[in-house]
Amino acid sequence: MNTFFEKLFFSVFIIATIAFFDVLVKFRRPLVLKFLFLLIIFIIGFASLVHSIDLFSTKYIFYIIVAKALIASAFLNVFSNLYFLKYRIWVILLSISLVTFTIASFYYSSLVNPDYIKSLRAQTLVIVKSGGLVLPLFMLITRAILILAFFGTFVFFLYKIINKFGLNNIYFDKIKVWTIAIFLIMISMLVLYLPLSILKNNDSVGYSISFVLYLTVVLTILYRPNFLNKSSLKISFGDSFSRNVDLMINELDFINNFFTNFYFTNPDASLENFSKVLNAGSNDLYKFVYYKYNMTFSDLVNKQRVEYFVDIIHNPKFANFTIDALAKEVGFSSRQHLYKPFKKFHGGNPSDLIDTVLA
Repeated sequence: MNTFFEKLFFSVFIIATIAFFDVLVKFRRPLVLKFLFLLIIFIIGFASLVHSIDLFSTKYIFYIIVAKALIASAFLNVFSNLYFLKYRIWVILLSISLVTFTIASFYYSSLVNPDYIKSLRAQTLVIVKSGGLVLPLFMLITRAILILAFFGTFVFFLYKIINKFGLNNIYFDKIKVWTIAIFLIMISMLVLYLPLSILKNNDSVGYSISFVLYLTVVLTILYRPNFLNKSSLKISFGDSFSRNVDLMINELDFINNFFTNFYFTNPDASLENFSKVLNAGSNDLYKFVYYKYNMTFSDLVNKQRVEYFVDIIHNPKFANFTIDALAKEVGFSSRQHLYKPFKKFHGGNPSDLIDTVLA
């Protein structure tokens, strides 16, 4: 039976390794969310490897216990970064407090009550086993406050997100199933905090639950919506993007000023400056551009500059222009500022394209 579970956990380790490199290569931004996904996968992979080596080992129990706090904190931070950026500081402080307390309580128990530590096994990452744990009153109160704060924050986020599902929102349609999967994972973790003796006293049940939860977490991250790989801003600002939202921007005015009058070639082009041109709020303009063009205002400016650059190099009027002069013609301050947007929106580099045109 043990060998069977060891093989199962090793398979999760392999899948976690694949998922880790998938996120590392494909996920671009934001870096905070990328780090959180990588952290969760790394912890699951490490825990699975520990299981696959020796199911009954207590050698790595400290890392396993800290890993549990890190996973819970990472998931809460994922919710914060995807949906509620304004609560990010609170979530970070709560996460630091939870991990710090976990480390402190472990070392206290290892000094005062070493028999309790020796009784723990690797499934402790999932199954809460508090029998035999003796902590001083102030640590018990601190633990209770942290647990209530953590789960209270999670329930609050859950409530707010479920309410958002009621909106006719184009971005939530894409991520709804994926988010529900995360809900189920978190609900499962909540259930495992209940004092159910069958979970704590039956190794086979404990390892089965650990395996299923590990695998579910890794697969959920591995099969995340593709558009998350490029930007999660759509989710963070999700409540601003319902299909029926009044964008407060006249589309004809936008097209006439931005495209027809070549506003994007203005070296000082910015969201704030263009909002003044349209006599509109910068927040309304941001929503309009993201809703209509699926990118930020800055990206839209750079994309149009690159497209205009491609157009004018075919024009004999600009045949004798240097790359630096062409870059300034389309709105970039120098050729150096042209290269990165050019690679992003066109591919390659401007010199190769010009050589092809002149050949």
